[in-house]
Amino acid sequence: MLEEIAQQPEALARTIDREREKVKRLGRRLREQDVDLIVLVARGSSDNAALFGRYLLEVTTGIPVALSAPSVVTLYNARLRLKRAAVIGVSQSGEGEDINRVLAEAREGGALCTVGITNEPDSAMTGVVHETLLTHGGRERSVAATKTYTGQLLHFYMLAEALADGGAPLGFEAIPEFAADALDLRPRIEEMVERYVFMENCVVVGRGLVYANAFEMALKLMETCYVVAERFSSADFLHGPLAVVERHFPIFAFAPPGVTLGGVRELLGRLKELRADTLAFTSDREVAALATRAVRLPEEINEMLAVIPYIIPAQLFAALLADAKGLDPDAPRSLAKVTRTL
Repeated sequence: MLEEIAQQPEALARTIDREREKVKRLGRRLREQDVDLIVLVARGSSDNAALFGRYLLEVTTGIPVALSAPSVVTLYNARLRLKRAAVIGVSQSGEGEDINRVLAEAREGGALCTVGITNEPDSAMTGVVHETLLTHGGRERSVAATKTYTGQLLHFYMLAEALADGGAPLGFEAIPEFAADALDLRPRIEEMVERYVFMENCVVVGRGLVYANAFEMALKLMETCYVVAERFSSADFLHGPLAVVERHFPIFAFAPPGVTLGGVRELLGRLKELRADTLAFTSDREVAALATRAVRLPEEINEMLAVIPYIIPAQLFAALLADAKGLDPDAPRSLAKVTRTL
């Protein structure tokens, strides 16, 4: 897992180099088809990437984006009206039977375009969709997805820019370098994890474009460290779940610069009053002062580009904490790399 986390800058740069023109062509096709709905289909870490895709695509294109519930098709046999829609499946392996069935049904049902985002060029998914976008991460051996998750996030950046033709460039070309900078935070995180060896429960919060990272960090803590990790929007957490907080309760917060930062500051101020144990991923000095501990990221990483560099220290935290607990993050109990569900 640690090796694959370290491979992310190169994998991201490779994906930009090999897929960018293909994504541009896809963007032109979708604009010409006048798509007025995008449906994203995924499970697990890929579903977390799709959650980011929903935020980014709606913010940059104005096209409504829905996260599909695969069971609607696979268990309830519903036939969805998708004739004005593009349907995008996201899967590390490309072998998720439920994801591929939804894509096949969408294509047969008249969807304008079906797209698969996967790391495996010879997977079943590639035979189902109109267009395949590859994450060039190389083989991912650890059960816990890391480089494929960030590769999927990157594809949503490229697709958003291609769809918002004429809009302001997102600047995603800087992401591989930001990812490399994030890897330099490993010594700081190694200093922290020993304090959390006996952690059994925690909450992870984020909002807006990094809301997906709250889900992804919580999933990594559950998969690799066997910690019960709940995830919330920092706004929603104040509406009830705050009641679970008592002294030393662990809470992890993603707090990049931008429109959501004020709300996260407010939450951290309240948590400080409650004497919670908070760890913030942030570049903001005020947030770092409010939190019990902070992982400081470079200030030049703006809100739009934060999701990938901000998840890397969280990936490192999960992998290093698992090691400190004497666990093997590459082979979590009861899990397999490919999960087949309908």
